[in-house]
Amino acid sequence: MGAILAVSFYSLFFAAHLKFQNTPIYVRDGIIFGAETQSVFNDLSSDRTANHDKISPLHPAFTILHQPVARLCIHFWQSLGQDQSSARKHAVAMLTSIAGSLAVVMIYHTLLWTGTPTVRAILLAMCFGASTCTWVLTPLPQTWTFAGLGVTALIAVTARGSLVRGAWFVLAATYAISTFVGSIIPCLLMALVRCAQDRDQTGSFALRPLIMVFAAITLSFSLANIQRMIYPTSTALPTSLASWCSFSKGWQSSRDTQAVVAREVFVSNVVAPAQVTTQTDASRKKVVVGETQWAALDLRRGLTGAWLLILALAFAGLVWRAQVEPFTLGVLAMLMWSIAALEWYGSRDTILLHACLWTGNVIVAVGLGLERAMDHWKSLSLPITFFIAIFLSALITRNWIFLQEIALMPVR
Repeated sequence: MGAILAVSFYSLFFAAHLKFQNTPIYVRDGIIFGAETQSVFNDLSSDRTANHDKISPLHPAFTILHQPVARLCIHFWQSLGQDQSSARKHAVAMLTSIAGSLAVVMIYHTLLWTGTPTVRAILLAMCFGASTCTWVLTPLPQTWTFAGLGVTALIAVTARGSLVRGAWFVLAATYAISTFVGSIIPCLLMALVRCAQDRDQTGSFALRPLIMVFAAITLSFSLANIQRMIYPTSTALPTSLASWCSFSKGWQSSRDTQAVVAREVFVSNVVAPAQVTTQTDASRKKVVVGETQWAALDLRRGLTGAWLLILALAFAGLVWRAQVEPFTLGVLAMLMWSIAALEWYGSRDTILLHACLWTGNVIVAVGLGLERAMDHWKSLSLPITFFIAIFLSALITRNWIFLQEIALMPVR
């Protein structure tokens, strides 16, 4: 089933790319939700000696892990008869679509391995793939899709517990840190979960999972240093804590900050807003995160209301499950870290981009909570499954319309 999900969502993401391929995202940054699309596109599609200094050290080994694969994809599309420009666009979209589809598969297996029945695991994984954050942003050349894949892979191998070899945990943690250095804390949280899982089985506390995290950190920064040698123009890693802290966007809190964060963490990253919001900056128009107007969240049409109902039932179950299950507590802790660290790595204009880090967490938390709630209220199992299926159908329709509206916007 995982392979079917991967192929299906790869096709959906690539179809979305075809809608975006004639927009200015390849020649300008900040056109859609503040994504640095031109910078990432050039980084992935240019050769080794080109300028690679636009990728932030927050993504320490991004170029060395993805640029060679992107170059292979370019040669693949050229062998099919595509011109240089089209081959570059299709190759980068191919890479991001693979990353997005793999993230969907990771969510599916995480839910399956934590006790969610197959049908509901499929439906919730599809909700993740069809979400605003995943479906709209995956076709764009930007780094956060890969950072999100790292987080979902880390969650998946932790959900599998001791049935997964330690090497897979190290690999997932290394990729997560290499694509976003802020994933060090989620890696430590998942390592503590593995410590708790091991203790439940053996009766004693083992430091092995924490050692694996430190190995992953070492590998990630080693890759970053090798990247600097292979790509001489890539950005060097900061050498002090003050330098790392300087990446803070200086997001100043305002009266609507809490509402914006809550909306983008739990609602708009899954269900698209009722309309596309644009803003004119100098001589160009760009798609931005809208104002905090909860009344305009399409509640009257029922889609956002349906998602909030699912969230309410799920988080009621999470309260019970988190008390007895370390993995559930770890997922919630990861979600809280993503929100708490927003001031460092995020800004209001780019918050939907950063939702790639936590949307998978939200979907997994929903799955965990729903199962605990339905263990308590067994008569709700079948109705909730049908409800999620209906919600998914409406979600796919709404978010595809939203995506088309963005692609047709006269941004310039």
